[in-house]
Amino acid sequence: MIVGRGRCVGASGGFPPPPAARSPRHARGQALALTLPLLAVLIAALWWAFDAGQAVTEKRRLTQVADAAALGAATWQARALNFDAYTNRAIIANEAAIAQSVSLRGWSRYMNDLLLKTAVLTAWIPYVDVATASLQRLWVTLDRGLQPSLSAYERVTTLIDQDIAAAQRAMHLATAQVVPASVREVVESGDSRAVLSPGGEAALVAWQVEWARFASFYGGAWRWRQKEVLERSLDGFTANRNNTWRPLLGIDILRLEKRGGTDLIGFETWRAVDTLSEHQRRYLLFGRMREQVPLVWAAVQSGVATAARGQHGNAAQVNPDATRAALAAMRRDRIYRGLPSMWDLSVAQRAQFDPPRIPVRVMLRPASKSGAAAVWGMRSVESLDGSAHLLQLESTADTMFALAVAVSTFSRPIARSDGATEKPSLYAPFWYSRMASSTVAERALMTTLDGDPLWLASVPR
Repeated sequence: MIVGRGRCVGASGGFPPPPAARSPRHARGQALALTLPLLAVLIAALWWAFDAGQAVTEKRRLTQVADAAALGAATWQARALNFDAYTNRAIIANEAAIAQSVSLRGWSRYMNDLLLKTAVLTAWIPYVDVATASLQRLWVTLDRGLQPSLSAYERVTTLIDQDIAAAQRAMHLATAQVVPASVREVVESGDSRAVLSPGGEAALVAWQVEWARFASFYGGAWRWRQKEVLERSLDGFTANRNNTWRPLLGIDILRLEKRGGTDLIGFETWRAVDTLSEHQRRYLLFGRMREQVPLVWAAVQSGVATAARGQHGNAAQVNPDATRAALAAMRRDRIYRGLPSMWDLSVAQRAQFDPPRIPVRVMLRPASKSGAAAVWGMRSVESLDGSAHLLQLESTADTMFALAVAVSTFSRPIARSDGATEKPSLYAPFWYSRMASSTVAERALMTTLDGDPLWLASVPR
């Protein structure tokens, strides 16, 4: 080494070492200053992505809960309407069977009288007298067993009808309470954190009002509705047992007029009347045909005693004397309990076509959401005095909502053979549940009650 003039010259030729080799510690903090902001951005992006994914998952789950609650409620509503239809059909069928039974009892008594008088008239005819007498005795024996058997059948059937009607009333009235309870139960079981919003609760109250107005209860003097359906359901033998014979080879001088039928008198009594009369012209060869001789008559009544008259195949007009004789000798009993009261749709209600819609609006508050803050335990911080402070204040805008609407519609699965369109009624069990789109009016009602701006009614949340 050579020392001279204030500098040292070594093997390197006397030049100083390079700066990097001279001070490596001066550049260590620059990379950390760039990495920390980038790391914060990445953490924020991951936080936002996780929260967004959780929000999508929560929204999907909340929507599924609302859909399940609405569809379940509409299914119960459809089943209640189908139950009304099945019970109405059962009652009408049983009432028609009671009418047939009363008709058979009246007709059997009529045949007893007819065979007895025929046996008296043919008593002087050889061989015929034996046949008619035997037939008359056989029919008497048959009638003795037929009358109590049919009476017992009518007694049991009318009691069954009353029980069916009571079950229908209980089911229809209970639906108003079961549907809201079903909605709340499905929401709670689907997600315990979700609850019905105030607008959703108000929508259920509105549904209860609409359900009470949807169908009509036809009871008391309003039972004309089911009486009309019943009269159209009667078979030909029950409604009209009429016939005309012209013994003189078709010459319209002498006629035998058979008139009879079974009618529901008022709503509490079934009455069967059968008459047979001989008709002649007033002046033998000309003039109007009118009843001359009442030949056979019989009548049976089941139910409340009444002086009201029925049509009975127009017997009172064609065979007035025989009809009076039949009513005077009528066999009466109080087996029948009356036409039951039932639920049905009026003409105005049938025009509405669809029963009440069931909107369900559920909500999930911010404190119940499972976002990043909940997962990492950063919803709140604890102060020095031990109290907790929320890091994010709750607001209506942060509340998550889901809206679903379901309806029960009337749809015949197989088209009618006559090509006619069947309107909704509570006599055909063709009610089904399905999801539907919410209307602006429904959203306006619920969003307003939930504290949202009115303009959000056009944006389903």
